[in-house]
Amino acid sequence: MNRTTRVDRRHPACFILLLDQSYSMSAPMLGAVGRSKAEALADTTNRLLMQLVQRCVVDDKGPRHYFDIALIGYSDRVRPLLKNGDGFANPMVSTPQLADSFLRIHEEPDGQSWPVWLEPVADGQTMMCAALDLAHDFAAGWVAAHQDSPAPVVINITDGEATDGTLDDVAGRVDRLVALRTTEGPLSMFNVAVAARAAEPVLFPSDPAGLPDRYTAGLFHTSSVLTSRMLEYARTDAERHGQSRPGEGARGFVCNADLAAVVKALNVGTL
Repeated sequence: MNRTTRVDRRHPACFILLLDQSYSMSAPMLGAVGRSKAEALADTTNRLLMQLVQRCVVDDKGPRHYFDIALIGYSDRVRPLLKNGDGFANPMVSTPQLADSFLRIHEEPDGQSWPVWLEPVADGQTMMCAALDLAHDFAAGWVAAHQDSPAPVVINITDGEATDGTLDDVAGRVDRLVALRTTEGPLSMFNVAVAARAAEPVLFPSDPAGLPDRYTAGLFHTSSVLTSRMLEYARTDAERHGQSRPGEGARGFVCNADLAAVVKALNVGTL
């Protein structure tokens, strides 16, 4: 799918983030000194949400409704993490609702600050299959109402295997997701495997050769091929940082992801 429809208030885009909040996310995050995976992921997600809101501001009247966004957290239970402007949990929020519903402002010692919508959580199991089912419900409803918009993008960020199903169960659920489509094309699926140990991140590979295990290879196979627009951005970013350019057939998959690699995946997925 290559986006041809201009994103605007009549044709908003849709992003759904699935966030692993299991106990293993309490381990240290590579590339984020002194922070756990859960803390680093929460900070990164909050800053991404701030950027999405800022991209919708074109005048002094506040952000326009260019994006619909869902956050789904999964551990022992699966739940939407964003609230609407009235403070109630909401499956999908628009950017104006998002701008009105942050919890607090986080301030760094160096003076940087950003709104906080998501607090770090690390507890329990990894109910990834249930999270993918909920993402399907959200995306199916959105697609039915937005056939002339760009197809949704789903980004799953995890550091482990699903505890509520096999790899085949995960793949079957992703198949249902990517079968959803608008007139622009099918839904795009990204998977980000957060690093458990020090290793070179693998960014947007075209084949699973060299991936560390069967489960990681399975996540690769459930990831969508990058659109030409995404691939162009990923290649430009790689050249800027002296990294290998993703090849033809590159997928929305990152393995051994440190904090910087998570940020790259989110930037490409939310173009």
